[in-house]
Amino acid sequence: MKPARTSRGVLNRNRYLGFAAPSVMVMFAIMIFPLGYAVYYSLFAYKLGREPTFVGLGNYVNLLTDRGFIGAVRFSIVFTLVTMIAQVVLGMAIALLMENVGRSRKLLSILIYLPYFISATASGIIFRWIFMSDWGLLSQVLSVFHISSPSWFDDPNWAQLAVVLVEIWQNTPFAVIIFYAGLQAVSSDQMEAAAIDGAGAWRRLWHVTIPNLRHLIILVITIRYMDAFRIYDRIAVMTGGGPGDATESVSLFAYRTAFTNLHLGKGCAAGVLILIMLAIPVSALLKLMRNAEAD
Repeated sequence: MKPARTSRGVLNRNRYLGFAAPSVMVMFAIMIFPLGYAVYYSLFAYKLGREPTFVGLGNYVNLLTDRGFIGAVRFSIVFTLVTMIAQVVLGMAIALLMENVGRSRKLLSILIYLPYFISATASGIIFRWIFMSDWGLLSQVLSVFHISSPSWFDDPNWAQLAVVLVEIWQNTPFAVIIFYAGLQAVSSDQMEAAAIDGAGAWRRLWHVTIPNLRHLIILVITIRYMDAFRIYDRIAVMTGGGPGDATESVSLFAYRTAFTNLHLGKGCAAGVLILIMLAIPVSALLKLMRNAEAD
């Protein structure tokens, strides 16, 4: 009888593997194979139209001493940290506001969530029109009050501020959705007990609400870090990485290296380094989130 049961278990496991096979094949086709292909060609000096030459880690050494790549990494880190912190703080504040709003909650929800459902390319085009120095909407509005508009896309500092503001505007609703859902699960008994003990609104926020939402806060930070660090489309449409390379992200740098300058090997190496810079912090954040959930 045992052999029969064993063979039946093996058949069941094989059947389950058969169900998973199409998904595994798709993942291999769209993720694992391109990644392996990129890692392979990152070891070659390969310019389109020429024979690839094996250089080992030469492309990586070149990138780590390339001022353009270092500048793109620096901008991406600052951009990610500023937008990520702003989105977590604003998302929590807006979620708490919605929790205490009565009749107009549905209308407020629609207005808050709307930016998140606009594509990044479309929002980039919209805000490029808004921030144009000569005929942009913002310039026209400011001119009514006899205020001169700054040269948003001609000055590096203003251009960086513009892309940061648009990122915060578009993706803060994601944090709002997550935090608002999490607030529904916060125990009212804990809040009432804290209020009875004399805790004010701020103390209840710090000692009850935030500890209950800490795993969601880590989740939002993780997802926003991955999205913000590898941003490409909105910046490509709004500023093109300019003025100069002031708003060039690492993804935009990799794209230009591979498809504009046609240095495919160096572009693949940039992509691998981007993956490493994503994987290490995300792994640490996921471990932290598992610990928070266990507690």
